[in-house]
Amino acid sequence: MKKRGLEIRLLNYFLLITIAAMMIGVEFFFEMNRDDLVQEICQAVNDAPLQHLRNKIVIMFGVLTLVVAIVLMMFIKNITWPLQHMVDVAERINSGDLSQSVEIKTQDELGQLGTAINDLTSNLQEIAVFSTATSNAMQQHLQALSARLDDPEAQREIQAIRSELQSLREFISLFEVRRDQTS
Repeated sequence: MKKRGLEIRLLNYFLLITIAAMMIGVEFFFEMNRDDLVQEICQAVNDAPLQHLRNKIVIMFGVLTLVVAIVLMMFIKNITWPLQHMVDVAERINSGDLSQSVEIKTQDELGQLGTAINDLTSNLQEIAVFSTATSNAMQQHLQALSARLDDPEAQREIQAIRSELQSLREFISLFEVRRDQTS
């Protein structure tokens, strides 16, 4: 299940901004509709400019609400969705799938984070490949050494080393490495 905490939090912030703007607009609109204020203004000027001003206020707050909604959608699309993708990839890497990578579309901080995750994954793959190759080479050397030694104590030590190398290979096998980097 995807965690959407940041997206929900941002949605709440933008919703609060919209509510505050709407409250100001509504207050201003009702203030402009007060009978005593309207009569006082109407005595000073004719009624047409007041109606025009009232209509402008309604349009202004409608546009403000629309702009806030557009900014919210842009923010979600350009910030929270890429972050969630990186979290998903990092969780799969953490579970042992080193074949994962982050698709980088920007050069900003999100792109830098994606590059860092990809570099980290590449380094882990290199460590896994190197460890496997080293383990295999050591196994071959131990086999050659074992064939030359007749001492039972030396044979036990060689067997202990083989066992440790086998444990290392089993541990490394838990990680899925890109096959094109194992050669």
